[in-house]
Amino acid sequence: MERIRCISINHRTAPVDIRERLRVEPGELHAAMGRDCESFALNTCNRTEVYWTGMETEAMHDLLGRLWGIEGEQIPGMSEFLSGTEAVSHLFKVASGLDSLVIGEAQILGQMKDAYRDALAAGTTSTILNKALHRAFRAAKRIRTETSIGSYPVSVASEAVELAEHVFGDISESTVVVVGAGDMAAIAARRLMDRGVRSLHIVNRTAQAACRLADELGGLARPFYELQQELALGDIVITSTGSVRPIITRDMVIKAMKARKNRPLIIIDIAVPRDVEEAVASCYNCYLYDIDALKTIVDKHFAMREGEAVRACAIIEDEAKKFARWVESLSAQATIKDLFALMDTHISEHINAMPGSPQEKALVEQCLRTTYKRLLHRPVTFLKEHPGIRYIDYVRRVFQLDEEYTDRHKG
Repeated sequence: MERIRCISINHRTAPVDIRERLRVEPGELHAAMGRDCESFALNTCNRTEVYWTGMETEAMHDLLGRLWGIEGEQIPGMSEFLSGTEAVSHLFKVASGLDSLVIGEAQILGQMKDAYRDALAAGTTSTILNKALHRAFRAAKRIRTETSIGSYPVSVASEAVELAEHVFGDISESTVVVVGAGDMAAIAARRLMDRGVRSLHIVNRTAQAACRLADELGGLARPFYELQQELALGDIVITSTGSVRPIITRDMVIKAMKARKNRPLIIIDIAVPRDVEEAVASCYNCYLYDIDALKTIVDKHFAMREGEAVRACAIIEDEAKKFARWVESLSAQATIKDLFALMDTHISEHINAMPGSPQEKALVEQCLRTTYKRLLHRPVTFLKEHPGIRYIDYVRRVFQLDEEYTDRHKG
């Protein structure tokens, strides 16, 4: 278990202006790591995390520092460090939405699966992290099916709509502009229509995506070049795009406020990196909220999920123990022992099921043991000569030695 380590920069450890600058692409780290190392990078609106094996923590700090243009010694002050069981449990909690700003949000699992596909394509994960991620996805599935935490369909985007209602009051007569047409923007748009907003405008760089979402919800699609005019028209703006730099500037908002004769404008920016320049907050009668401002509303809803979160944590503990047992099995000696235990299981099942006298059964058992030992001689010899983790994992998978495989327990 101690092979796995994690550095997590998240909504608890660093504000959004830091989080948005510290991102990691799948291959960026791995090129500088050793041949037998593994790495997995996760970037979401609330976190940047790196999971790795085979490299000392200080070396990872230095590597990340060079990537981000900061001193490696600054990283511990803006992050959480976990190793072994704690790192694995944290990975499982992240996949299950238990470590999110909004407890139980489902979007994080899809983001993690996308990041895993990117890691596989870049060749940065191998035996240990592949197994850990598969187990994380299994834990998330169990939590969705065995608890009611998914009965509260919330997300950062839906909480943004609640924030708009909290600040603006009745939004049924409001014109709301949603900038973006991805998952987060779409969730916000659907929640707005559920709340009965009078007019919904969708602004997106790709006109087809804006039209598709607008048609689905009965809204109005607007071209991206009309964003300036939309700022003048809307009462509430919720923005969530994938832009790497701000798309709404202070100058744009100043012009919009003049056109709207300084009528109040609420802008909720749930993008990371942020879509709105920080200086917009200084514009008269413009109220800017970023993703960190959602925490107050999130805290209000936490009590509803707290009981289910306790049950979910029990599932995570169970899955983490299973993963720990698998890690402990990754030695040639342990795997050879399991191979012979598998042989004993099959022989006992066969002998117990066959008719005949004790003497006849003893003769058959002797023959079976001789045959099985000859059969196992080759993989056992191979493991002794090649005790690497990858080969051990191959043998365990071929002979189905781990708990996912139930065929050895039939009968």
